[in-house]
Amino acid sequence: MEAHGRLAQAFKVFADAMKPFLLETLKHAHGKGWVEAYLASLSEGRRELVKEEMKRGRLAEETLDLNHFKDILLGQKQVLRERFGRNYNRAITWADEISEVRNEWAHQKDLAHEDVNRALDSMVRLLRLIGAEEAAQQMRRLMERELPNAPKGSLPPWWQLAEPDEAIRRGDFDENTFAAKLDDVVAGRAPVEYQYAENFFKKTYLTRELSAILKDVLRRLAGQGGEAVIQLRTPFGGGKTHTLIALYHLAKAYSEILDLMEIQKLLEEAGVGQMPRTRVVTLVGTELSAQGRKVEGLHIRTLWGELAYQLGDKAAYAQVQAADEALSPPGKKALSELLAAYSPVLILMDELLVYQVKAASVAVGNTTLQAQTFAFLQELSEVVGSLPNAVLVTTFPESHLEYYDHQEAPQVFARLEKIFGRVQAVRMPVQGEEIYEVLRRRLFERIDGEAAKQVVAAYMQTYEQYEKELPPEVRSGEYGRKMLKAFPFHPELVNVLYERWGTLQTFQKTRGVLRLLARLVETEYLSPSARPLIGLGEAALGDADLRATVTSVLGEANWESVLASDIIPPEGKAFLLDRELGGEYARYRLGQSLATAIFMYSHSGGAQQGATRPQLNLALTYPGGITPLLVGDALDNLKGRLYYLYANGSWIFKAQPNLNAVLADRMAQVKAEAVEDLLRKEVERVAGSGPFKVLVWPQSHREVPDGPGLKLVLLGPEAPHDNEEDLKRLYHVIQDNHVSGPRIYKNTTLYLAMARAPYLRAQEAARKLLALEDIQSDRGLVLSDDQKADLTRLLKEAREAVPVLVKSSYTGMLEPQDAKGAFRFFDLTAYVRTQPTLQAAVAEVLRAEDLLLSKLDPSYLVQGPWGLWPADEPYLSLKDLREHFLRLPHLPFLEKEEALKEAVVQGVRIHLFELGVRRDGGFAQVWDAQNPPRLEEVFFGEAYVLARPGVLPKPEADQTKETSPSRVPPVVDPAPTPSPALRPKVKQVRVVLDPIELNRLPALVDLAKALQDAGGQVRLRVEVRAENPSGLNEALLATSAREILDQHGLHYDWKEE
Repeated sequence: MEAHGRLAQAFKVFADAMKPFLLETLKHAHGKGWVEAYLASLSEGRRELVKEEMKRGRLAEETLDLNHFKDILLGQKQVLRERFGRNYNRAITWADEISEVRNEWAHQKDLAHEDVNRALDSMVRLLRLIGAEEAAQQMRRLMERELPNAPKGSLPPWWQLAEPDEAIRRGDFDENTFAAKLDDVVAGRAPVEYQYAENFFKKTYLTRELSAILKDVLRRLAGQGGEAVIQLRTPFGGGKTHTLIALYHLAKAYSEILDLMEIQKLLEEAGVGQMPRTRVVTLVGTELSAQGRKVEGLHIRTLWGELAYQLGDKAAYAQVQAADEALSPPGKKALSELLAAYSPVLILMDELLVYQVKAASVAVGNTTLQAQTFAFLQELSEVVGSLPNAVLVTTFPESHLEYYDHQEAPQVFARLEKIFGRVQAVRMPVQGEEIYEVLRRRLFERIDGEAAKQVVAAYMQTYEQYEKELPPEVRSGEYGRKMLKAFPFHPELVNVLYERWGTLQTFQKTRGVLRLLARLVETEYLSPSARPLIGLGEAALGDADLRATVTSVLGEANWESVLASDIIPPEGKAFLLDRELGGEYARYRLGQSLATAIFMYSHSGGAQQGATRPQLNLALTYPGGITPLLVGDALDNLKGRLYYLYANGSWIFKAQPNLNAVLADRMAQVKAEAVEDLLRKEVERVAGSGPFKVLVWPQSHREVPDGPGLKLVLLGPEAPHDNEEDLKRLYHVIQDNHVSGPRIYKNTTLYLAMARAPYLRAQEAARKLLALEDIQSDRGLVLSDDQKADLTRLLKEAREAVPVLVKSSYTGMLEPQDAKGAFRFFDLTAYVRTQPTLQAAVAEVLRAEDLLLSKLDPSYLVQGPWGLWPADEPYLSLKDLREHFLRLPHLPFLEKEEALKEAVVQGVRIHLFELGVRRDGGFAQVWDAQNPPRLEEVFFGEAYVLARPGVLPKPEADQTKETSPSRVPPVVDPAPTPSPALRPKVKQVRVVLDPIELNRLPALVDLAKALQDAGGQVRLRVEVRAENPSGLNEALLATSAREILDQHGLHYDWKEE
């Protein structure tokens, strides 16, 4: 279904259910004043619109609109918070998502598939929250209409195959469900899952060890042997209290659970016909006071007093009353008589460490109640062991810190270990892969086993495809079996939480895993972006409740700021990366998923820290979705962006900012002038050498000389070629003007312009390089070894990147076309990427277009497209010919003037034209095909002219004979002269000229070249005089004139008058 059509239906369903709810809520809370409360909740703009509608006769009820929902949520906070409970903040987030998509929909904007489904998912959640289940089902069907369009063979989201517990589905499950206490069960105030024996056993997976404990206790109570004292020892939240509750229900509510299959199986395997009628004593350290308690007129002061009272009320208490009042243990004989009288007896002790720390504050003569209780526990453990049908089960933490961080806790812990260590059997209720079944039993009501097999098979097939990029253990069939047990969770998610997070002292092992995964299941349930398995990348850390659960476990470090900075919306860099790159990143939430997985791998109380690349591939790769190749690409992107991510052999988040964060701070401090200076130098460097003289970033025409040499003008960032107006303005200013007048040599200048976007990237790279160099030179900055290695790597990358980016930013070439200012634009993008310098790129393009010539076809001088020599003109001076190539923009550039000389010589040789030298109204020398000139005899002077064949008169024959065949004869004076053999050689020519104007400067160049061709070493002594009666511009004298002299390394004497 087309996205806009689906949303139109969805918004109608949502509005039809939500409007009555809002009206009922407002009227119930405010009575007749509901309209005022409604208006007060709206933003000012919406309130005025509603008032206008009501003035036109519409009822207040009719003005209620879907856009008002969030306003009412915020305006009626007290009313709706009471209604929604802890889901109130979530409701605001969901309303935000709906409002954002609705606005896009209303303006007919294109909507991403992910945005549409996110809005539908939010509507489902809100409808369930207000109890509109039928409307929620309609919305869910709208979501599922997309499924037939999914790729053939794609896997369904996990929630179609596994139905969570009802409380999770409703979104109102209580985390305390997983933290029941034995004393709450005894007092009748525990959650229903724990309070009632039948419910408890239906939700409990009997692990191998839990079954064994229950059977051992059954046998012991029936007098058939077995362990008398059992210690339950696991990390915090590892199932100890859950086992005590199982024993309590087994003994106290046997008749209620007798028909359960699990109980029948236990009795059969234990070899016990039925459960003996048993007295149960529960002693919970957190519930008991060291000062005791008062009941039925008695003041019970000690554990032994409590034990006796629970066994047989006042009558049993009377047997130890004296010892209780004296705060002194009754002794083994009295204890034995007491327990024997009330056997079979099951004593359940929980959290003794807490009680014993408190008991230290009660003095008993020269000792304390703590010391007396230690003696009692020693006696009790021995007495229970001597009776055939008495059992003592006690819980024991892995460490004193897990329950009670008190200065005396270590000593108490050690003493308890010593007392119970000699006589008890140590049992661990949950072991290894049993955690998977525990999770399934507690969190899900139904799982489609056959469909789960298909999902696992698809995963294993995908893993086989990428087996070299995954951990070795995945290659065995055993891993597929583990995946099936864990379904719908990915084994990596459970293993990381149970094996890594479980080593954290603040994490409650099985209980903690249950809490976290329950929150995750609740967040992901019905999500259109849910994957076939719930993995590490799906931990929705953006959800406030889930994030609070996570950060509370991780202790004092400020992980909230880490998550906000690097992972979660709205400013998390991984989230922004997905939005920026779109495509597969947006579709799979690739950046967020990868960053989330790394974050989950980053926490452990043991040696395992962070994740390897194969582990991340395993955690995120799934059929038809994320691949190891995408994981690698995303790692590269995250590495350069995130502030708390480290890569030191493994990927890990730390609460300390990494080099990226330091770098971002230093980059913000880099001045724009420093960046510009660096880039200007890089532009000069990447320009390279070649036929053109390079001029970098001229600000005006005064900085571009007007001479016969070829010039490559690299325009600055103020005139990028994608800003046509600024580009044309600067081009015309330079192309049309010079310092003292119009530009003459318009066919000597070529222009390169940059593209703005690539230049901005070069600018950012330059800023980064300067910041990195600043960090490197900062001796006061302490960096870790990892950060030093990163700094070295980043510096190398930046130094390589800046010149490449600078070169690739010059993607436009402007080649003048005519004297009126027209130019031809060339796209250099492909050339600047493949050529080492800008000059090389320019030369390649010009040569390919025949616009830069190293050789010239002489026929083009006579005829062709250039029109250099009109047919009605008998002569063409070489000076004019040269000037044409320097002045006329429609002509090609000549790499060297020799190319023009060579064309002249070649043209004479092939009889295209003749060359003559004018003198005194005639021709002193003529070269033709029979007598061609040498290259050094060709000068670009006014006297040297080309003539069509046969036009030039031949010199006198005798005159010709007296001269060498290719020499210009000297002028003959009337007076007699010595013979050529006796005439002295000319060794020096000194020419003194009268002052000349600037436009005659090319004549000086021609003169100098002619003298050089005559074999002389030419030097010019130059005196330049600039006068203006009104005064010269002193600023330009300093910044322009002197700068030109300095740039060319000229020695000069500067005098001002």
